[in-house]
Amino acid sequence: MLLKNITTKFICLFMAWGIVMCITSCSSKDEQVLSDKGAVLNVGVKGIEEIIVAGTSTQGSIKSSSREKTAVLNQPIISLGDVDALVDFEEGSTLQTATITNNIQSTDTVQTAKAASGSRAATASLMDTGVKFRLLIYDNTNTQIFNQVATSGVNPQIQLVAYKNYTWYAFSLNEKNGTVPNMGSNGVIARSGLENKDVLYASGSFNAVDGPNYLDIIFKRMTARMQVKLNVRGLFGTIENNTSITLVKNSTNTTVLKMGDFNVLTGQFTQIVDVNKAVLGPDMVEESGNPTGTVKVANFYTLNTDAINANNFKIKFNTLKINLDDTRIRTFAPPLYPYPGAYTPTIGSTYALNIRLIESPVKVKGVLWARSNLIYNSSHVDSYRLKSNPGGSTSATKDTEFWNWKSSTPNSATSNVDPCVSVYPAGTWRMSTKAEWESIGQPDDKQEVLGLFWGAQYAYIWQRDSDNPANSAYDDNNLVLSFGGYRTTGGSVSGSPAGIALGAIAAGECHYWTSDNTNTTTAYAVKSSFTRFAWLFSWGSVTYPNLNKSEGRNIRCVRQIVNN
Repeated sequence: MLLKNITTKFICLFMAWGIVMCITSCSSKDEQVLSDKGAVLNVGVKGIEEIIVAGTSTQGSIKSSSREKTAVLNQPIISLGDVDALVDFEEGSTLQTATITNNIQSTDTVQTAKAASGSRAATASLMDTGVKFRLLIYDNTNTQIFNQVATSGVNPQIQLVAYKNYTWYAFSLNEKNGTVPNMGSNGVIARSGLENKDVLYASGSFNAVDGPNYLDIIFKRMTARMQVKLNVRGLFGTIENNTSITLVKNSTNTTVLKMGDFNVLTGQFTQIVDVNKAVLGPDMVEESGNPTGTVKVANFYTLNTDAINANNFKIKFNTLKINLDDTRIRTFAPPLYPYPGAYTPTIGSTYALNIRLIESPVKVKGVLWARSNLIYNSSHVDSYRLKSNPGGSTSATKDTEFWNWKSSTPNSATSNVDPCVSVYPAGTWRMSTKAEWESIGQPDDKQEVLGLFWGAQYAYIWQRDSDNPANSAYDDNNLVLSFGGYRTTGGSVSGSPAGIALGAIAAGECHYWTSDNTNTTTAYAVKSSFTRFAWLFSWGSVTYPNLNKSEGRNIRCVRQIVNN
């Protein structure tokens, strides 16, 4: 019995010792885990703060959203020399970006998992994923403990010591490629690496707690941003890489841009000077939703906040070149656009100037004619186009250049559709009337190009009005109507220019539609012909017969007149 009691006491004592050791071990293990875990800082980028300034001047401009207009009938077209343009000025980015509007956390706060700090309402645009930024963190002894390049959309998860106070700084050029400059020992980033760059900055402090901590950065733009959206869809080509834009002011055309050295630790610029920077085609930002290479945004950044008087803020094209459908490059005399309103840049704001370039017309007897024929190319988003040269149509282009009367596409059924109106930007052009054709009279000149053994090209030429300046960018400065024949109801081409033996025998016909109807089956057309047999030749007069609407003919558009 005594042995049994001793044994029982021993077992109880052993079990108690085991429980104590287990508790001690578990407690020690838990403490070790917490110690190893410490504070982890999770970093994310909420966006870029946008400043909206009330009372932005829109004098002499059309206020618009950043979305493309689809009609221009109420908007004046201005001349920029070799090209015409639709121009409007607005505040806010011309690029379509998502916006954050609900309870964006301030950049000077950190929300922790255990103790959420306050937040305030703000407006910001989202920063693209993949943008590089530099993050610097200092502890409460002002010792730098972190200085690395991070990427928006990627959480670096930085290990910190809990229950300590930290100060942080974030800096970015809003770029995905390249390097983010580092500051010198004095905290300064040199101006040379910041010229015409989107300098973004944020800073703040927080007290780290055990476990996860969250830093949501909202960058502030440290410059005034000016965007020039160059749209060449109305020139029926793409922006060639050598195209170059600058911003200038006053009669001396001095630069609008300024930049200085930037101190990351104070958020201040010093040694501010003028910067003369141009933006080339490859450096412009492609705007989504448009055919590739047709709409690009040139971004300019400045510390200049001086007021600029009306007609003194200018967009200068140092070079303007367009890649045409036929692979040629069209070079325009560099245009200069003076913004008619007054303008004062504001740090943190964005101002956008939208310029839609349009082919300039040829003025003959007061009528503004397109320089080439209307064509249809379904492989392009802008299917309704003006041909890149004034040459005549052939059997190879019978289904893209010969139109049934007022048909939506060249071969579709005749109806009451004006295809010229669909040429981009919609409403800029329309079909020519019989009265407009008659007003220019008979041609001033004739053009004959003969092949050595076969082939021929014929054209009528009307001289431009004396107040219509010469345009070096185009093939001809006058109104040229080439002979191309017409497409029959059976689908073949008749009257196409032909010639043999240096034109000893040659013939051809010229056919265009007017917009005037006569009855359900016929409409007024424009017609002429040419024949040659040895030394006998005949250029026919231009006539306006009633012809079958279901036959395909060329169309020459005229500029839609806007009553300002």
